[in-house]
Amino acid sequence: MNKRNLLLTLHIHRRTQEKYHREHELFVDKQKKGLESIRQEPFEALPQDRQTYYLDLWFWPPWRFNDIVGFAEIELETPWTVIGHLYLPEGQATRVTKKSLLLNYACASANCEPDDLHSLQLAIVDVAEQLQVILSKRKWRLEFDGTFVEHIDFLTILKARENNRQSDTG
Repeated sequence: MNKRNLLLTLHIHRRTQEKYHREHELFVDKQKKGLESIRQEPFEALPQDRQTYYLDLWFWPPWRFNDIVGFAEIELETPWTVIGHLYLPEGQATRVTKKSLLLNYACASANCEPDDLHSLQLAIVDVAEQLQVILSKRKWRLEFDGTFVEHIDFLTILKARENNRQSDTG
């Protein structure tokens, strides 16, 4: 039986949402200029259906689920310790499949007062900030907004989860 007290699972992105969209715009502009140099006419002079065809061809999927390089988990390890794990790409499962492995790096922790929601929330934010510092060396971003942590009653969630565990085993 898994008795982990997982609090959050977060995405790790290669770049910020703004940078992703900015780079997409630069990519589209470059493609338009290349097409204009070949056709010797402005992109806007193309028939609307051709413009739509090329814009669809140059489409990038939504940032949130398509620029992910890994994941982070924040959990309550003991009643007074919050830890963070990074799951980052390292190596490959086999040479044949070339499937990337996400290896676990336990790399951040903070203490909190047992059964104190505010203290737990501060520890979660602290761990997330530590994880971001580690990721910044690779220029990656943790998708985390500390303000939303203020509105989550993690203690009630943990107690409900424990009650569910007990009722499942009892």
